[in-house]
Amino acid sequence: MKNLWTMPIEAIIKKFNTDSKNGLSFANVFENRKKFGNNAVEEIKGASALELIIDGVREPMMIVLLVIAGLSVVFGKTTEAAVMVFVVLIYIAVEFVNKYRTDRTMTRLRKLASPTAKVIRDGKYQEVRTADIVCGDILILTEGACIPADARLVESFGLLVNEASLTGESLPVEKQADAVLGAEVSLAERRTMVFSGTIVLNGEGKSVVVAVGVESEFGKIAQAVAKTEKEKTVLQESMTRLAKILAIFAIGISILISAIGFLRGLNLQEMIITWLALTFLMVPGQPPIIITMALALASFKLASIKLVVKRLHGVESLSQVTTIVTDKTGTITKNSMIVDYFIMPNGEKILPKNMVSELKRSILYALPRYGNDPTDEAVRVAVKDSLEVEAPISFSGFSEHQPWRTIEYQTNGERIIYIAGKMESVLELCAMTKNQKINHLIREAAEEGKRIVAYARSVNSKELQCSLLALAVLSDPIRDGVAQTIAILDDAEIKTFMVTGDYPATTRAIAMQLHITTEIITGSELEKMGDSELETTLKDTNIFARIVPLQKLRIVEALKRNGEIVAVIGDGVNDAPSLKAAHVGIAMGETGTDLAKETADLVLVDDNYTHIADAIRISRAALDNFRKGLTYYLTAKCILVVIFLNSLIFGIPFPFAPIHIILTELLMDLASSTIFVTEAAEPDVLKRGVRAFKNFLGKQLICAVIRNGAALAIGISVLYVAVYFKTGNVVLAQTTAFVTWLLGHVALALNLKQEQLLLFKQGLFANRFGAGWLFGIIFISVVITSVPALHVYFKTSALSIGLWLAIITVAISSTFWIEVAKLVRFKRAQL
Repeated sequence: MKNLWTMPIEAIIKKFNTDSKNGLSFANVFENRKKFGNNAVEEIKGASALELIIDGVREPMMIVLLVIAGLSVVFGKTTEAAVMVFVVLIYIAVEFVNKYRTDRTMTRLRKLASPTAKVIRDGKYQEVRTADIVCGDILILTEGACIPADARLVESFGLLVNEASLTGESLPVEKQADAVLGAEVSLAERRTMVFSGTIVLNGEGKSVVVAVGVESEFGKIAQAVAKTEKEKTVLQESMTRLAKILAIFAIGISILISAIGFLRGLNLQEMIITWLALTFLMVPGQPPIIITMALALASFKLASIKLVVKRLHGVESLSQVTTIVTDKTGTITKNSMIVDYFIMPNGEKILPKNMVSELKRSILYALPRYGNDPTDEAVRVAVKDSLEVEAPISFSGFSEHQPWRTIEYQTNGERIIYIAGKMESVLELCAMTKNQKINHLIREAAEEGKRIVAYARSVNSKELQCSLLALAVLSDPIRDGVAQTIAILDDAEIKTFMVTGDYPATTRAIAMQLHITTEIITGSELEKMGDSELETTLKDTNIFARIVPLQKLRIVEALKRNGEIVAVIGDGVNDAPSLKAAHVGIAMGETGTDLAKETADLVLVDDNYTHIADAIRISRAALDNFRKGLTYYLTAKCILVVIFLNSLIFGIPFPFAPIHIILTELLMDLASSTIFVTEAAEPDVLKRGVRAFKNFLGKQLICAVIRNGAALAIGISVLYVAVYFKTGNVVLAQTTAFVTWLLGHVALALNLKQEQLLLFKQGLFANRFGAGWLFGIIFISVVITSVPALHVYFKTSALSIGLWLAIITVAISSTFWIEVAKLVRFKRAQL
């Protein structure tokens, strides 16, 4: 269909077999989806198994392994080549499982985070995923909504839309359902249309969807541009850079070790294979994989507590948060508002059921037709009865300089404006700020923690000359557990700032119930402060009332200048700047606008502040486990470098055969990517404060690597040298070193996975991957040394009981000291 912006709306509705009042039927939704397509430019689905396998084979380390196998065939070592190929297949299988798990987790998370839209179907208002929108759907357009598809307006009331993302026009466009347009007007001038990806800034309306997915204007542009790369977090980027730097060092070391071995008379062919195997072993490819897995699993855990991750860096930053800036209504309170009573212009309190119908109708006129604000909904329930009101002729929402909403109607030839908004501002419009009786009732309600909203009307559309209709007094109790959550966060060195637009006395009453006793700063007081004064004030004050959005942004920026890592919780269009400015933006899921959700890094699905402590615990645990996993991984790499260098110092063959080197990397990667990523949180992960990663990747990391790995490196080297010089049997000495490494590296991982909790106090089976890995390694070690038929393939030999005792002694004694150190720290802490 062409020139939809000029066609009669009736023709469009007929074309898509829909109804402007009742929307599509259930059957017509499926019919239109089949006929006109899905509303998706790119379908949310995981990579196929074949794609993941091919991706694994293409990795540089896999290519190195295949080259080793090829050279083994060239050098006439077909048995070793067969073993290499087998190991390659196992390695690819392991990487496939890891990537498949991570990929599927992220796919499920993207589906959870997918936006929703309001539609009318079968005569009912529904909220559906934007991907499920079809042509013919009747869209409900409200302030802050992100439009999910191209649509023709059915009705509009003061509708202003930001189309900058589509047309580049910075000024909002006024939309009119009844505008008369020519067929040749440009995209930016089609005022009867709204387009996918644009944002409703003001007003409300209804529209019928006419183009979805790749057929929408946004979809056409998306198809014309190249596919963007997947987002990487700061830590992912850091780990990629670290891996590249260490790879250069590792390649240099592997070349040096092999070259010195050749110069000392070792076999050239053996040195070439050893060089490639060492390159495979020493190049650190796991850190980027470990951090991705850790973030992905943490994101899924967050989703289970109603916090959906939209951007992975949000998980990363959440672990570092020191300050949370939150609204009051719906986050700290239950968001289950009820109108207790109305205050009339004469100072009388009146229950909703006792109000006359004419007054109820007047207040109903002041409410938007399609809004989802909890206050509006509570008032609507109180005054609705069976009353109906006609469609408005104009609509103007709240703004920075207008703390009220106006809705204009044409009634009996007269234009009447109905007003709802901030109590003080509306009373000022009505010239009633000095009414002592009303002021007394307002103070009384505010001291009880009540929310108060004013309603008025004006018969002069040029200049607001208002008469007060009523003040609605609403209750919204504090959520269970919020006070405890704030206390938990305070123990975790995270300060909660309550920044609200509510009345100061109401805010003070809520703060007292939360045991927050700091001074309250109002928006008017904040306006008089300079930046330096505000920064100083924020060190002692964390309650702010009657704050407008730009002031909230000032607070966030000042906190950042004070060195705080800031998380902001917001819900409205005007919260978007603060959400974007924060290190972590968290949008409210139930009452949040589409713009807030799109701007945020995470979405708090049920608006419940009590989930925040659990969310920070999960994110801190994930990053803490990654830190421990990275420490273990680099420690293991350094141990291997040391034992190879020691063999050069003593002028003896290398402690591992090439096949040992490859198996070592395979087994070590599995330990680092499963045991640590799945480990439970440290008992004190919240109480010990923030551990900044910028302080970890440096001297602290180097010291940890040396401290953790020195004993095992010395133990393996001593045992290998002793067996070699005593027996002169290279294979026996290499088998001893290899099995000691196998048992030692798992013991090291099990001891490092918890920094505070003793392994045997936690329980060996607390981490099923760790326990399974331990028994698996013991089984492998016994089999490759006890089955003679495998000796030729794995370059191993049988071990005597004496050697087994020596191996077990080295593996345990060189790592168990970590448990002793934990016990000593625990005893000191109790003194």
